[in-house]
Amino acid sequence: MSNILDKPLESVFGYITVLPGAFSAYRYIALQNDVTGEGPLQKYFLGEKMHGAGADIFTANMYLAEDRILCWELVSKRGGAWILHYVKSAYAVTDVPDQVPELISQRRRWLNGSFFAAIHSTVHFHYIYRSSHSIVRKFWIHVEMLYQTFNLIFSWFALGNYYISFTILSEAMEDPSFHLGNGIHILNLILNYVYLGLLIMCFLLSLGNRPQGAKWFYTVAFIGFAIITIYMTATFKGVDNIVHTNGPLTVSDLFTNSIFRNIVISLLATLGLYVLASLIFFEPWHMITSFIQYLLMAPSYIAVLNVYAFANVHDVSWGTKGDNKVSTDLGVVKTGKDTNEVEMEVLTAEKDIDAAYEDAIHVLSTKPPKADSGPDPATQQEDYYRSFRTNVRTTAIFQVLLAWTLSNALLAAIIVTATGKASNVGAHNTVNGYMAFVLFSVAGLAFVRFIGCTTYMLVRLFAGE
Repeated sequence: MSNILDKPLESVFGYITVLPGAFSAYRYIALQNDVTGEGPLQKYFLGEKMHGAGADIFTANMYLAEDRILCWELVSKRGGAWILHYVKSAYAVTDVPDQVPELISQRRRWLNGSFFAAIHSTVHFHYIYRSSHSIVRKFWIHVEMLYQTFNLIFSWFALGNYYISFTILSEAMEDPSFHLGNGIHILNLILNYVYLGLLIMCFLLSLGNRPQGAKWFYTVAFIGFAIITIYMTATFKGVDNIVHTNGPLTVSDLFTNSIFRNIVISLLATLGLYVLASLIFFEPWHMITSFIQYLLMAPSYIAVLNVYAFANVHDVSWGTKGDNKVSTDLGVVKTGKDTNEVEMEVLTAEKDIDAAYEDAIHVLSTKPPKADSGPDPATQQEDYYRSFRTNVRTTAIFQVLLAWTLSNALLAAIIVTATGKASNVGAHNTVNGYMAFVLFSVAGLAFVRFIGCTTYMLVRLFAGE
């Protein structure tokens, strides 16, 4: 869906946030340095010069997504007016992860890199003013940056929002009008404990284990969250009760029926736009072959992959598929056919023997220089990144893991607590208002993407690409 909704939208704006490094073409003149000696290619390779503790954790993670840095530097190049364009007809075959540990390792690099690179482009948005883009182009890039910033904030609170949605949907099924009895309350209580238990397990595993060493625990987490997703999907069936009780739903219900407004419209709008966009692009097959799998994995992307990524910001390795084994190869000794063969260097002169003896005596009698016991640059870098994660565990000031965890926990606690105060009209309205904001934000973002992909196809149609 990214190549159907996200890339076309960004292509219309002129700034694509990320282009695959191995499958993109750039004009060389656009990559060259500007008059100050800086340029996209120079920034792209800047990460290669970072060693030891000299590279702070923000920069090190940012350059895990160096292709995002390249895209931003190209568009905002001083004195340039370069834009990035998505080519729909281009395609490639890639080797995707086929095991849970490989998926977690790969997504860790992608999530951390994209998050810190997005912050970099947002903070340095003023770079766009040094470019030579037209006023109209700069205006649309401003619009896109607002869109990207909203996406960034929304993804930051995804962990809390998903739990809030689960809690509200499950408690909504306890409404007496559904006639489900006390059993639904017990089921909701069990699933709530399962949800929190899986989430805590993911935090504990992420802080001290490699995905390859906890494969089955992570697999259980994926399955558990998939079951919870099935239950959440089934709760939408409760809307049918409204149809039978209050008659057919009409357009006026958009403003009077909160369940219809907050759930049905947002769900149908999001999924409907996905299907419609796929049909416009003549690529509907993934909606048939892959939609269910991705729907079931959606909470794991939020609760498993995000947790592992933020808990391992100290890890700046690439997480390449298959690159997770310790090398134990000691080399190979080759012998001839005769296993008793021994090769040795024969000294041909007596002075050679005497010289070798004198050298040996000199080595034995000379005190070797004191070796530097300090860590090498690679060890320094690893110690620095690990100490950063330790700081994350002990202080909440400007530290990634605690800031992310506490902000999501605080949001969830406030909304879930207000949900339990059914007699408080103000709290009830607050919860309904927040859920309306979240669900309509999801639908609104999907609608913006749909407008972008439709515009792209119209431009492509008349441009004759």
